[in-house]
Amino acid sequence: MSTVGKNVSGEMSDFARRLGVDRVIRPAGSLPQAADALDASRPMSPFEFEVDVQRLCLDATSFRNVREHAGGDPTAMGERIMEIVRARGKMHNPLTDSGGVALGVVRAVGERVTDPPEIGSRVLPLASLTLLPMRLRSVVHVDPASAQVEVEGTAYVCDRIPWGHLPDDMDTAQAVELYDVYGAASHVRRLAPDKGVVYVLGCGHAGRLAMAAARDSMSECLVVAVDVDPASVGRAQESGLCDIGVVADLQDPVAALAAVHQAGAPPADLTVVVVNAPRCEAFSILATREGGTVLFFSMATNFSTAALTADGLGHDVTMLVGSGYGPDMGRYAFDLARRTPALRPPAPGR
Repeated sequence: MSTVGKNVSGEMSDFARRLGVDRVIRPAGSLPQAADALDASRPMSPFEFEVDVQRLCLDATSFRNVREHAGGDPTAMGERIMEIVRARGKMHNPLTDSGGVALGVVRAVGERVTDPPEIGSRVLPLASLTLLPMRLRSVVHVDPASAQVEVEGTAYVCDRIPWGHLPDDMDTAQAVELYDVYGAASHVRRLAPDKGVVYVLGCGHAGRLAMAAARDSMSECLVVAVDVDPASVGRAQESGLCDIGVVADLQDPVAALAAVHQAGAPPADLTVVVVNAPRCEAFSILATREGGTVLFFSMATNFSTAALTADGLGHDVTMLVGSGYGPDMGRYAFDLARRTPALRPPAPGR
């Protein structure tokens, strides 16, 4: 091999390790997210930093699945999480193909990490658990009402994964929650028209953040919140995050469309899908005006169903996949949370 060939080979090898490819067990040649299993047993590489994991924030779709799989029993939920991580070397739910984010303390940093965090700092890797090599020693605490799970374990963050510090001025649970869904705010700010109608399907953490971003970034807006849970819709209305709140089953698109029409909501310019339930693609397309945009920011989305449904309806909308990453690394979402009382956690006892 020529000197040039050796250099290219070496550069590609380094590039692959920066992507975490060297931890892929199977299938050979895949990137960590698409891999069936990762090797989290090996020591840290020069292109990684090591984190003592303290908390997992499961994405809403995966958490719902784990809870239903375990019948809502906290012990069984913890066992299910341990089972997945043991089998795959990462918290990558095989039934939902989704993960969440992790919080931990930096214990060691490889000498070739481009943007090294300080040892001892509390950080969140801003990438899905579906690509983070991890081994768990134990699941410490599970609350069936919260997607945040206390654990003890070790994770390896490769060089290409962005990360963020835990802010000092915010409750830990709220900060972890925001890092998990911050992309919803960043994408809405970028996609929302200056004037128009925004539908947010799902009134959970990501939904409330999306509503606040629409309010913040548009000069004139009508925000419509749709959810199957009356209490969630009520909270969005009472807090002023939405103008129209509609209780409807999004899995029944015709009935849901009738409900929003009855509430006086015009078709959406932008529809943001943040539900944790499947089969909501059809309504999101029907509710959006011709030429409008649908942002699928839900891991419950079946993207082939979305594409084929739009075909079958003869409806021209731009459909976008909402990546959890944003170049602002969560800064906008955190600024929005600090400025928006409706996004703050309720006072104790409320």
